[in-house]
Amino acid sequence: MNQLHTVGLTLTLMSGSAMAQGVGVYGVAGTGGLGVGLNLPIGPAFGLRGELASLTESDTYTEDQITYKGDLKLKGNGVFADFRPFMGTFRLVGGVTFGGSAAALDAQARDGTVTIDGQRFDAAGNSLRANIKYPSNMPYVGVGWGHGRFNEPGWTFGLDLGVSIGKPKVSLTGSGGLLAQPGASAAIAAEERKVQDDLNSARVLPVVKVSVGSQF
Repeated sequence: MNQLHTVGLTLTLMSGSAMAQGVGVYGVAGTGGLGVGLNLPIGPAFGLRGELASLTESDTYTEDQITYKGDLKLKGNGVFADFRPFMGTFRLVGGVTFGGSAAALDAQARDGTVTIDGQRFDAAGNSLRANIKYPSNMPYVGVGWGHGRFNEPGWTFGLDLGVSIGKPKVSLTGSGGLLAQPGASAAIAAEERKVQDDLNSARVLPVVKVSVGSQF
């Protein structure tokens, strides 16, 4: 069972178990994309939520003299537990995000060449692709305000600030005749190590999201 099915099943089970207690539904927008969520208050201090969210963005990035262009696929799927220490709108949040944000980026040639690890290579008919992937499962911690509380039906609003924690991985792949050029394979391997070293400092992925919905 893949991670998307896992989250979907969790949302379905939450919805079914909540029919007698009251369940909230909401739309969410943030760094993990656009999506929907279910909120299940268990009592005045505790609640469970599940979300499915995603967004694809196209952009250009520059890393170590290489300009990349491609798609960044954001994923905001997750299951979260809320704790309200003061029985109010403020929440402490813990959980797990699923799916793993990723990027597929192609190096852009300049004057018919591409510079890799400080060396210039012929880019005619050749390509260099960077694939970046965060872990499929990442622990999440944060704080929040809002969302429907226990036995309080009506419109709900929410704001969440937190981080997902996980180490991204990068792979650089050359195609066409790029690898046949002298020194290209070693340059790509060295460039990959440089990019990975930079990404090692990005183990904490900030999360900001807002939501609006209704509690039944």
